[in-house]
Amino acid sequence: MRIIRKSEFIEGRWRNGMGVSWDIASGPASSEGFGWRFATALIERDVPFSRYPGADRIFTLFEGEGVDLDLTPEAGAPLSLAVPRLFVPCLFASDVPAFCRLRQGACRALNLFTRRERWSAAADVLSSGAEIAHPGPILLFALKGAADVDGHALVEGDAAIAAEHVTADTEGFLFAARLFAP
Repeated sequence: MRIIRKSEFIEGRWRNGMGVSWDIASGPASSEGFGWRFATALIERDVPFSRYPGADRIFTLFEGEGVDLDLTPEAGAPLSLAVPRLFVPCLFASDVPAFCRLRQGACRALNLFTRRERWSAAADVLSSGAEIAHPGPILLFALKGAADVDGHALVEGDAAIAAEHVTADTEGFLFAARLFAP
């Protein structure tokens, strides 16, 4: 298991230059870039999200009063995705133009991007103990409060990458994603 402390995250700009993000980890790169990417972002104003062709995004708000996302696919009607609560993973295509409107002030979000032809993911937010068995990478993030992951302490904002099996217990909310290779 690899523990990644919040202090180890790498600060950078959004792809579109409109915000700040902190990379936690990413998976095998190819000519298209990452296979998967795990990062947090600060959303300080109404802003368009960066687009990632051929990728899906699991967006989980962990600070703030909520956002509304306006998605504009090339074909079909525009869609609205309301994200009024914290700790609820929301999946959407990140190659579709998305505009984020803040409900009341700045927010922070956890993002897991996966390249469709190479990876997919399923995410849950745990609020108690759980065992996760999965043959591929398991990504964890302490959204709120502390967590114990196989005897390793995660404080709020820390992350971990595990393989195959993990036992987790949390005093708050722990994001847990399983990555699947096609």
